Amino acid sequence: MEKELWPRNEADLCIRCAACMAICPVSRVTPLFPGPKQAGPGAQRFRRPDEPSMDPWIDLCIGCQLCDMVCAAGVPISELNLIAKAKYLDEKGRPLRDWLLTHTHLFGSLGSMFSPIVNFFLKNRAFRWLLDVTFQIDRRRVLPAYESPTFRQWFRQHRSQGEKKVAYFYGCFTNTNEVDVGKATVEVLEANGFEVVLPRQQCCGIPMLGNGNFRGAHKIGAKNVPPLLEAVRSGMEVVFSSTSCGHMIRHEYDHLLHLEGAKEVSSHLFDLMEFLRNLHESGHLRSPFQKTPLKVAYFAPCHLKSLGIGFPTLHILRLVPGLSVENVEAHCCGLGGTFGFKKEKYDISEEIGRDLARALSAIEPDTVLSECEGCRMQIRHLTGLRTLHPIQLLRDALSR
Repeated sequence: MEKELWPRNEADLCIRCAACMAICPVSRVTPLFPGPKQAGPGAQRFRRPDEPSMDPWIDLCIGCQLCDMVCAAGVPISELNLIAKAKYLDEKGRPLRDWLLTHTHLFGSLGSMFSPIVNFFLKNRAFRWLLDVTFQIDRRRVLPAYESPTFRQWFRQHRSQGEKKVAYFYGCFTNTNEVDVGKATVEVLEANGFEVVLPRQQCCGIPMLGNGNFRGAHKIGAKNVPPLLEAVRSGMEVVFSSTSCGHMIRHEYDHLLHLEGAKEVSSHLFDLMEFLRNLHESGHLRSPFQKTPLKVAYFAPCHLKSLGIGFPTLHILRLVPGLSVENVEAHCCGLGGTFGFKKEKYDISEEIGRDLARALSAIEPDTVLSECEGCRMQIRHLTGLRTLHPIQLLRDALSR
């Protein structure tokens, strides 16, 4: 993707109200990042395309997009930061570490195939020390284990049946690291009369985009749009279980990456829980839930908030009899995709997540629920609590 096609800024719309500064999780915990107002529209007024980048701190933007949500003037602050980050990293060069973290989809199938061996090394202290020293992947960060078979392999042996068809974008993490999320999604959709179809798909590309790699994100997104468009034009809606994947496809494919056909796909693309809420509101949700006497805490991911669809999970969870649900009052988990795995950013990531950990400690839930795999990783890492995707609890609550 040529730099001429990158989105242009609207920095002069900023009214300097500083609402974004108040909500920014990074500037709240470290003075190294000047905050979204200064890093975005403030610095953008002085940036020149033909001059070298002068703001290395731009790489500390976690990409949560909370600043966009509170901006009264509608300035696309996170976009300005992302464009500046891309330019800075293009000039500075990207370490091999960043390539590894943003291309895990290339070796995910191998990781699953040899999961007992791979998982042993991922937990081995000597190997983690080597990753820390060689690639600057912090040894304190728990690395997600691989599972075998993959979700895609499981689905090939599964015969999905239903009255209507729905396409499912499951994402690479569900495919190789949290297979049960995919299984639960299929089972709940089938219980509601849908035959689940899996379009051809690769990683959505959000790890690349979050690291300022516009070209890489564009290349991989261009491979995802045609099969999704084919599903849409055949009469299917598309659902996603990862809010990060969904946000990428619904918003960034068209707006940032200018992918042909992406706008048509986005109009038929739904968050899984949003899809179930729509079924309930239209009177078509089959919800024979059994009594589930659990106390759960629900944490809404940043990318869910940026979708602008409210909190459909809370709507659906309250249909389960006996379930006590508390919404967690915290802004960001702090993992930020690949951000929290990097040695130079690990302490910032953990400090951001402390508010979330304290809020969960006050609630004392049996289980924590969140739609984002990154949030689930961070919650488990910080608290040790049992943490699931909401669809897993709904699947378990279905009356058999």
